[in-house]
Parts: sequence; structure tokens; C-alpha cells
Amino acid sequence: MASAAIFDGEDGPEQRVATRFRMWSPQAVAATVGIVGYVVLAIFLVGIGLILTRLLTPGPIASWDNSVNRWLAAHRTSIGNSLTDYASILAGTGTVLAIAGATALILAVRRLWREIGFLLFGFLLEFSVFLTAALLVDRSRPAVSKLDSVPATSSFPSGHVAAAIVLYVGLAIVISSHTRSRVVRVLAWALALLFVVAVGISRVYRGLHHPTDVVAGVVLGTGAILFAILAIRSADLASRRRAGSVVGRRDDAEPTMVRS
Repeated sequence: MASAAIFDGEDGPEQRVATRFRMWSPQAVAATVGIVGYVVLAIFLVGIGLILTRLLTPGPIASWDNSVNRWLAAHRTSIGNSLTDYASILAGTGTVLAIAGATALILAVRRLWREIGFLLFGFLLEFSVFLTAALLVDRSRPAVSKLDSVPATSSFPSGHVAAAIVLYVGLAIVISSHTRSRVVRVLAWALALLFVVAVGISRVYRGLHHPTDVVAGVVLGTGAILFAILAIRSADLASRRRAGSVVGRRDDAEPTMVRS
């Protein structure tokens, strides 16, 4: 099995984080990265959402959004309705919880705690930023007939797409980190990208999101993954530095035997 090198803190942004907070515990370092990640992603998503809905509506982007929704709604077919129903379920709350729970159980049995932390961190960051952006932007759903019940949250960003990225891309990263098989890696990434694209298309096709909501979901999911990796790598580096300093202090404290 290949080592999970992607979660090992080395030279890079995590080195600067671990150095700046060198007196902190690894858990505090990871939490700090999480807070920074939340602030950065929330400001970016809310800012883009407000610009899109307040300054650029009406406008060419809003017109394109609406035209795509209307075109897809006018060209729905029974096969398309069925396929997008299955695709949408891929990122439904029940599906995400079931797959994430099963994955966490498998990783716990194998004592892969960093991988569990990576996925948990990604989901917490994605969900918290999603709720913030959905509340503050408060974008209306597309003005077309819906094929699903409308969630209580607003249209921007697409939580399904963001969750799909954290789940399936996150799984692809974990799998790729623990196998040398190129076939397995390619298959994991191909399925992850296929599922994310399918979820995005299905949410627009079924009238639940504008295309720009899906783009925002991609940004959110990708950002959550990147900050999750940074948090785990920073915590790993801080942990190893902390262990090294403790060993060093203990060595220095060893009494010197004087021979007569």
C-alpha cells in the first residue's frame, strides 16, 4: 500500500502555518485553519452571490441563467427525468450521510485518523459556509416547474454540488493515497468527476438551481477540500515538530554521569 503522503506536512503553506503557531497544539492549529477557511470562503461566496443577485440582475448573466433553466425545462423527457433523479440522489442528505458514515467506519477500523479528520473537516467547512451564503444571499429558485420538493434553503450556492465534491473527490483523494494501482486511481477519480458533473446537471435540469449556483457549489466544495488538506497537513507538521521538541527537551534534561 502507498503511504498517504498527501496528508503529511512538508514544505509549503502548512510549514508557514505550523511555524507561525509553533507553540499551539495540532488541534488548535487545525481549528485555526478551519476558522480562516470559513472566513475566506464565506466572504468570497457571499460577495459573489450578492454581486450576482444585486448588481448583475437583471443583466446578461442573469438572462443566460434563466434561459438555460427554461430550455432544460422545455426539453425534459421521461428518461432524462429518471436519470437526473438518480443523479440528484447521489448527493442527497441520506446518501451522503450513509456513504460518509460507512467510510468513517472503515477508516476507523484501519486506524486512519487523519483521513477521517480530512473528510470531517471538509464537510463541516462546506456545510457552515453553505448555510451562511444561502442565508445572506437568499436567492430565489429558478422560475420553472420543479421535479423535486424545494429545500428550505435558498438557491445560491448549490449545496448538493458542494457536498458531492467533498464526498466523492475526498474519497478519490483518500483512495489514491493508499494504493499504487493506477487503474484504481483512475477509476476513483473518473467516478468522482462523473458523479459531480451528474449532480450539477441534474440540479439545473430539475429546476432547483441556476447554472451559476452550480458554479458556486463547485467553488465551495473545492475550497473546502483544499482547506481540509491544509488543516490536516498543518496539524501533522505541528504534531511532529512538537514531538521533536519534547524529545529534545527530555534529552537535554538527562543527567550526565561523571565517572571517577
